[in-house]
Amino acid sequence: MDGRFLFMYKNEEKHSVSIEIISSYIPNIATMAFLSRQEKAVIQTDAFYQKQTYRNRTTIAGANGIINLSIPVNRSSKEVRLKDNEVSINYDEQWQNNHWKSFKSAYSSSPFFEYYENGLKEVFFTHKSNLIDFNTSLLYLFLEWCEIEVRISMSQEKVIFHPTTNMLISSKEVPPLAFPKYTQVFDNKFGFLPNLSILDLVSNLGPESSSYLNLIDISPMLE
Repeated sequence: MDGRFLFMYKNEEKHSVSIEIISSYIPNIATMAFLSRQEKAVIQTDAFYQKQTYRNRTTIAGANGIINLSIPVNRSSKEVRLKDNEVSINYDEQWQNNHWKSFKSAYSSSPFFEYYENGLKEVFFTHKSNLIDFNTSLLYLFLEWCEIEVRISMSQEKVIFHPTTNMLISSKEVPPLAFPKYTQVFDNKFGFLPNLSILDLVSNLGPESSSYLNLIDISPMLE
């Protein structure tokens, strides 16, 4: 143990029943902890797109505090509500370059960002028109890095959400979970900031991210 985080590892059985989630941009730690306990997860693509959610947002910690990053999407007319699988990314803005600069500024001095940087850059700068496709490519990358073995599928069936689904995707709800502290780049300025993007965790804990996720008790989300 090198002091980056202080806790003991524990194993939990995986849930074999498939549960629905909503696609999100670089998922938060709660979502990844949840996925780490599942054998199967279904990304629901037929739900109506909603603003103020993590569908196109992610959160990191920078030198001035929490940074909320958003992918610009192409808007529909006021008369038409888009489904998640119909939402396309707007590349008129240089958002990828701007987000990448934020990643570098936030994590270049972390222990492990340099280790993951090239792999992340290769996927991150791939041009995908569909938001779900872009999100899913990043999800698979972080599942691999966190050693999470879960079968992901897509669904356009009638939407029947578990409360957990909405809790994980809403940027306004705080999951009722306890997040063990780990050393973050700017914790000397802001203290520990829980449930940031999974990028924060892997940048700071690297290969130990899997052990950290298994420590989080997800049962309060399932009650």
